[in-house]
Amino acid sequence: MTTLTMRREDLGISWAQLEYPPKSYTGMPIAATATTGLTGPLTSPWVPDGKKLAAHIASVMPTPPESPPPGRVASAHGDGCNNGLIDETTTNLGLQNLLHVSTSNSDRYYLTRKCCYVFHCLNLRTRFNYPNIPNKMIIRDERVTSAMEQVVTEEMENNGLATDDQKAYSSLIAKHTKRAHKLLNDMKAAISSTLIRLTGYVLFKVFSNLLMSVTIHGGQQEVIERAAKRDTPIIFVPLHRSHVDYLFVTWVLFNRQIPAPVVAAGDNLRIPVFGWLLRGLGGFFIKRRLESCKARKDILYRAVLQTYVTHALQAGYNLEFFIEGGRTRTGKPSMPKGGLLSVIVDAYTNGTLDDALIVPIAINYDRILDGNFIREQMGQSKVPESFWGAVRAIIKVLSTNYGHARIDFGQPFSLREFVKNAKGVASRLGLNQPQNQPQSEIILGCTPPLSPTPINVNSSPVASDLKPLAPLPQDVTTTTLVTGKGHQRSLSSPASSDHLRLKRTLSNPSSAINAISRTNSNLHEARSNSSLFGNDVTDEYRYLVKSLASHIVYDAERCQAIMSTNAIAWLLSFVYRNGTSLFTLTKALDALRDSLRTRKRDTGFSGKSKDVVIHAVKLLGAGLVRVEKPQETDKLRCEETDVLIAPITLLPNVIELNYYASALTPVFAVDAIVATSLLSLLDCDLWSYKDCSLDILIDREKLIKRALRLSEMLQNEFLLAPPCASLDTKLHESVDSLVDMGLLQNAGSIHNRWSDDSDEDDLTFSLCYKMVPSTSSLEVIGAWTTMLAPILDAYYCTACNLHTLITRQTPDKVFIQNTQNHIAALVDKGTLRYGESMCVEPIRNAVKFFETEGVMESYTQDSVRLLYLANEYDSEDRLSAFIAEIDCYRS
Repeated sequence: MTTLTMRREDLGISWAQLEYPPKSYTGMPIAATATTGLTGPLTSPWVPDGKKLAAHIASVMPTPPESPPPGRVASAHGDGCNNGLIDETTTNLGLQNLLHVSTSNSDRYYLTRKCCYVFHCLNLRTRFNYPNIPNKMIIRDERVTSAMEQVVTEEMENNGLATDDQKAYSSLIAKHTKRAHKLLNDMKAAISSTLIRLTGYVLFKVFSNLLMSVTIHGGQQEVIERAAKRDTPIIFVPLHRSHVDYLFVTWVLFNRQIPAPVVAAGDNLRIPVFGWLLRGLGGFFIKRRLESCKARKDILYRAVLQTYVTHALQAGYNLEFFIEGGRTRTGKPSMPKGGLLSVIVDAYTNGTLDDALIVPIAINYDRILDGNFIREQMGQSKVPESFWGAVRAIIKVLSTNYGHARIDFGQPFSLREFVKNAKGVASRLGLNQPQNQPQSEIILGCTPPLSPTPINVNSSPVASDLKPLAPLPQDVTTTTLVTGKGHQRSLSSPASSDHLRLKRTLSNPSSAINAISRTNSNLHEARSNSSLFGNDVTDEYRYLVKSLASHIVYDAERCQAIMSTNAIAWLLSFVYRNGTSLFTLTKALDALRDSLRTRKRDTGFSGKSKDVVIHAVKLLGAGLVRVEKPQETDKLRCEETDVLIAPITLLPNVIELNYYASALTPVFAVDAIVATSLLSLLDCDLWSYKDCSLDILIDREKLIKRALRLSEMLQNEFLLAPPCASLDTKLHESVDSLVDMGLLQNAGSIHNRWSDDSDEDDLTFSLCYKMVPSTSSLEVIGAWTTMLAPILDAYYCTACNLHTLITRQTPDKVFIQNTQNHIAALVDKGTLRYGESMCVEPIRNAVKFFETEGVMESYTQDSVRLLYLANEYDSEDRLSAFIAEIDCYRS
């Protein structure tokens, strides 16, 4: 494989033959002053002085001309309701480099320019009203007191104490009250305006030394600034790549003079100095793996956490948390976790919260500042964070160039609108609806939050039933709270509780409905007072949280910019794995950029592709990419075709290269699944029939069915479609693209299928295609199928290792380690080509899929998770059939 083709407009033209920009350029050597700033002749495209070359690229890259405005790619759901935040002004604003501040302009005084970051930070407003949330208010909340009573009751029963033993009861209440205070003191944020200003300046200095640019769309900043002026809390939900992400959003908001949010951080970061710094910047610390069995049993902790977050939102704080839980170890988005998101949904559905604006965020880097995750992907334990470890990491980071960073804010959408648009979906899916639920209750489900609602709200039962709901409960008193944004928010509190509740009036239909439905619906009664991560929830509630989480991750991934290192790593990993010339790689990057633009995906780079390739290869480094050039280039400039660029495919280096390449895999995932499914239907090598018409018919419905099954297998790897969209439709669109490409041609007749004893009403039709493989189309689907090959190899080897579980149980860590050893042995023998197949993540995802399929089961004993085969698969014959099903997708 030497070239790759485009997908649509330039069909039949190889990627290496395409040019970017569209007008042809000669490929002559670029003037030295244009690339390095030097006056002398340039002897090689790989200049030893990378800083000057980087400086040139930095001056070009922050403003990519192909970057679409906000709202075009920020939403995964097309044009729809934008909550009045986006208009022509915001969409016309271009990209901005945050490291360039107005105080550095040439019209400023010399001292101002020299200390530009000092004066810039001094001019920004940081003093906002961050209300204190007293521990006493949270501990007296009904949710916390109920959880405390439940814990005390269980402890008394376990210790054999009488239920009427008041002395023991009081002693245990005091004990757990003290623990609740400690939990809150360890958890709570303590935002300092002075620390935010000081840290903002320090980050300017640090980022300007580490990064060439920090780019954001001006329109996206304007949208967030408009949203912050509303009396509605904002929920920032970034994808998580680096520990720097904790500071990035706060720093961007600091530049726009928007109050800092409270940021959920793992308690592993509560280390000396750095923990204090994070807390002052808005960080509040929560336990990791909140969805584990041990965390679910800690009822009091869950109640304290849920109540603290709810009160913070009521007090006017914005919230930021990472929906993936931890940093992605693979480079592509991880599957969402619904823990903290369920707190927000619960606050809305029970009427505590009027509404919230949810903002998906994607942050990407040319090179991640945290190093790499090779150690963890190889199956070794994670090194715990420590003070001296952090100091050593900072020293190492400060001496390295990390290229460009890009932050993208997705289009904000209303939680209230999301729930309204979800009406009826749950019932269509056959989810359990409480029998005593009134007709006016919103059925929880999923439709696009940014699309117009398919329901006429004005004529719906929800709107028509509002009049009789006017009377409020007699035990509710209205209060007013000044929020952290300077607004006054109307709140109401039960007379017997310090728990703050939003006032429910006819001006807020959702609150009015929820006020009544809370007493009539078992949606909340089915959950405990500490419903965070609880299992005892209705199907509607569980589906709503899962759908909302999937929407957020899908939207965030859709608005994520592809960086130069992502593009080059993808091309080297899946197109030119054996290496190629600088000239060919440059042309391939031209075509890849055009393909991304066709798919409405943004890139975090611009300029000539040759400069981008050189920039990316230098950032990836000699450990990931090998560059070879003729020896005589010391005196004479070598031609681009003489410079060989090849990936390092040895373990463990290839794992890090795959990390950067994986940022692009969600973009082509659907096409890759269809292409892999297509090849699985054939029993011949298509390259042998290049430019010939095969005498083989492909049944469209059979192809779609095969692709759906593969999509099901890879459900833990990719979010192929938002919950409101049809995956089947996306697969059909991908098949159509293969027709446009020329790989498939309509057979010219409808393929009829019916049984001999059926009547005409049972007649079904299926469209068929014949294969017409060309060099260009085979290279395209070759890249797509190669992209999935390491994952499918990992799944296949994991399935083969299931034989070790016949009639026995094995700890999951041991099973995964044995599978890794098995894959490593096959790679050493040359049986498997892709060393990245032995990464822990795809093996874990394979185990999850096997459990979903009912092939494997598990239980926990003494904190050890044990795996074993289900009864019907506890034999060689049944396992062999299951393994063969996975193997059929491997080329």
